[in-house]
Amino acid sequence: MFDFLKKSKKPNPDASRLLASILVVFPAIQSVTYESKGETLEFSFALNGKFSQEDFTEFLHYAVESVETFHHLEGINGAKIELNVEGGYGTCFLNVRRDVATLTCRELSLLTELAFNYFGDKLIEDYDEYYPDEEYLIAQEDYLEQCLNNMRHLRVEGRLVGVREHERVLVYSR
Repeated sequence: MFDFLKKSKKPNPDASRLLASILVVFPAIQSVTYESKGETLEFSFALNGKFSQEDFTEFLHYAVESVETFHHLEGINGAKIELNVEGGYGTCFLNVRRDVATLTCRELSLLTELAFNYFGDKLIEDYDEYYPDEEYLIAQEDYLEQCLNNMRHLRVEGRLVGVREHERVLVYSR
């Protein structure tokens, strides 16, 4: 009768911590979504500027080639990756979908670095005046790798979304 009175299912804390850690360690990632169907993570990078279709086509080719080389060097087999771009003028979003089973923190670093190298200051990075020091980030990267390993062994139902809002990170279940 009153659907709003039903208890909502709380998100899995390990999955929530994973999404929050990704947003803390990588300020260029504006949002991250975990989808239990397919066990994938989707990261969104925001870009501000005018871009041609050739810019995006060239970047997507560059990124796929770089990630495939990384996978070969790291001995990662069977990785699933999808890249796409939404928008074209003003603010655009570069979306990367990856399977959790083969994703590593080092690959997230690579993807972020590729986007920064290609788009430069057009890549929106959400740094604030209280940006964490290097030791904290190294500890967070280790924690992020541990969260990724935990996610490989868990079955998390539903969809979780993590977004950045200035110096805050919000993770919610959808």
